[in-house]
Amino acid sequence: MANSQDPTGTLYLRGIPRQLTREAKAEAARRGMSLTAFTKEALATALRQRAARTDHSDGIEAIRPDLEWFEANRHRLLRRYPNEFVAILNRKVVDHDREFAGLAQRVFAKYGVRSIAMPQVTAQERVVHLRSPRIAP
Repeated sequence: MANSQDPTGTLYLRGIPRQLTREAKAEAARRGMSLTAFTKEALATALRQRAARTDHSDGIEAIRPDLEWFEANRHRLLRRYPNEFVAILNRKVVDHDREFAGLAQRVFAKYGVRSIAMPQVTAQERVVHLRSPRIAP
């Protein structure tokens, strides 16, 4: 973001893909705004929209019915989508792929970035054990 000590309003976009930066610059130019002003407005709008949502569409509770449906239908899904990731919305498989990243990209592009169940179809529930971080002495 723009440094509050910098009167020019310089915006440093580290780690932002070049194509996204180009698109943001082009949109800012179409609106007759600086990139800093456009980015400030876009972030504020996104945060307001998120805060205004009252449907609780984020989090595990939003996808719990779809996950329960997945568990109840795991064996049937295994015959059709073995070891694939499936995207489930409203208790229906809406897309599938062997690679999670490709699936997520397509599903979020089509349905928007929101909580969507995308489990991998395996014979048994996959359990991942994570070690607790420790502070070195």
